[in-house]
Amino acid sequence: MLQQIRDKTQGIISKILVGLLIAVFALWGLDTIVGNFLVSTPKLTVNGDEILSQEIDSVTQQKAQEVIAQLGENPDLSLLDETLLREAAVNELIQRTLLQQSAQSSGMGISPAAIDVRIAQNQDFQVDGVFNAERANLVLQGAGYTPSGYRSVLAQDLLLNQQLAAYTATGLSTPDQLAKLASLVHQKRTLRYLTVTAGTFTDAVTVSEEEITNYYDQNQADFQQEELVNIEYIELSKESLFVEVSVTEEQLQSAYQQEVAEYQAQTERRASHILWEATADEELAAARTEAGAVKARLDAGEDFAALAAEFSDDTGSAQGGGDVGFTTGDSFVAPFEEALRSLAVDQVSEPVQTEFGIHLIKLTEVSETAIESFEMRRAALERDLKQKEVDTLYITRVEDLKNLAFESPDLEAPASRLNLVKQTSGLFGRNGGTGIAAEAAVQEAAFATEVIEDGLNSEVFTLGDRSVVLRVIDHQPAQIKALDVVRGEVEVAVRLDKAKTQAQALGESFINGMKSGDNIDGLVAAQNLTWAQTDSIERVTPTVNPEIIDRAFIMPRPAEGGTEVSGFSLSSGDYVVIELQGVVDGTPADLREGEEQNMRNFLSQQAGSNDISGYILSLEARADIEGRESQLQVQDPLL
Repeated sequence: MLQQIRDKTQGIISKILVGLLIAVFALWGLDTIVGNFLVSTPKLTVNGDEILSQEIDSVTQQKAQEVIAQLGENPDLSLLDETLLREAAVNELIQRTLLQQSAQSSGMGISPAAIDVRIAQNQDFQVDGVFNAERANLVLQGAGYTPSGYRSVLAQDLLLNQQLAAYTATGLSTPDQLAKLASLVHQKRTLRYLTVTAGTFTDAVTVSEEEITNYYDQNQADFQQEELVNIEYIELSKESLFVEVSVTEEQLQSAYQQEVAEYQAQTERRASHILWEATADEELAAARTEAGAVKARLDAGEDFAALAAEFSDDTGSAQGGGDVGFTTGDSFVAPFEEALRSLAVDQVSEPVQTEFGIHLIKLTEVSETAIESFEMRRAALERDLKQKEVDTLYITRVEDLKNLAFESPDLEAPASRLNLVKQTSGLFGRNGGTGIAAEAAVQEAAFATEVIEDGLNSEVFTLGDRSVVLRVIDHQPAQIKALDVVRGEVEVAVRLDKAKTQAQALGESFINGMKSGDNIDGLVAAQNLTWAQTDSIERVTPTVNPEIIDRAFIMPRPAEGGTEVSGFSLSSGDYVVIELQGVVDGTPADLREGEEQNMRNFLSQQAGSNDISGYILSLEARADIEGRESQLQVQDPLL
């Protein structure tokens, strides 16, 4: 939550800064494992301003959580480079401090009103899209902030953004830069290519026993059977507990009557009014008299909307016939609501006095929620009433399951005591299987060391509204499949490799002939191959294999009147020969609608980013920074 709050206070400019900081300082070299601070660790100061070790630890932990989130489910925590994380945290905080100091010395400031606006706009502090002070206080308390502390942090972030905006907003793109970018993006190449299909050689390839054996020995990792387990498990579900809970007819009737009352409270009434603003007694008396006269005209059949436009001091609603929208009974002041509830549709009240003046109120529409009969609601009400008891019972049973699973050598006692059915999964690997084995939590529990090696029951874990405990009943370690088992697979692989080699050899013979100036068209035709001619293709051309396009666009530009020839193997094993015949650079005239502006924005952002990077480095070079290296000494690891 703390990170979310911080994120809300920072715009795109701060995100650009963070990216720059990581890019600049990830290259500095990292030497130590990091952790929590020691009391004796020297302070980190930047031009005399101290950065607390606790703040460094906090930012380091945040970065660790971000990396773990990016690694997805079941992350390999060995990939978490704690040294890099702390180095990045230290340097980020140093940079922020330098930029804040620079902003303050430049006379930049943030007004209290600007801070108030940002706080009001923070969606974490809103209820139904409107700022809510109680909600804001709860969120801040959960994140460890006081209101004043949060305002201080927000002011610092806004000040930082203000300074960065001075650089990012002034990034420029020149016509020359745009032309160069357009020349690359819309460069067109003309070429012809032919594909030597490896599959055409497979039937003619012979494979010896020695080749099969050699391939098997050299590629055993390709024929490895993954580690497999078969588990026995029991599951306790909330759904199974509903049969153990009952409710009385009185409870059902009471719940239904409560629903009826709630539905009635949700009735919406739409109102229109004519308002005479008045506060003093004389004004109120005059307004009441005029309102009475207008009421008489309404009773005589005159149009309410027309009279609202003529008389109402509420200019906002007057032009809409006096309409002020719907209310469920709490949108308007009490006298207004009371009068509205007493009206029938299209009826107009007598003059009503509120703190705003005198009103004539018309009820224009009533929207009521249809209430289903008791019999129609019985099943849902019964389940809702049972749900509370089931939730309580479920918590108790889960605790029983945990205790029994911990105390038992297998699942027999937990299943018997809790009347649960033992089930099995069938063999599956670390990447899962079908049914319950497709659940990531099951895979993690089944391959835990204490479950596989020690034969223990797993810990109880949750799958939706179920709690599950399992044990391994069959474990098959990873092993290389015997050659006899995979002989057919190996033979196919050898045959394909030899076919690929022959396809490549034929393709390369074409290339050598072309480079020697030979006319190879006869050789190509003899192999039943044909050239595919493509004129003026761009980097994205749906009709051409992307692998061919990628190779064509990295080939050198041919000399005037000449061609360039190249060949390569596709991922499929087929071999492609390319003859590049011409290159035409793109121009700004080739840019499509909106593309020119996107390119200008990109170039401007690049220029602004470069300016920020240079400015940061210049501040760093001139700064008096003490204690940086000491903050990189490890006391306790993150994990």
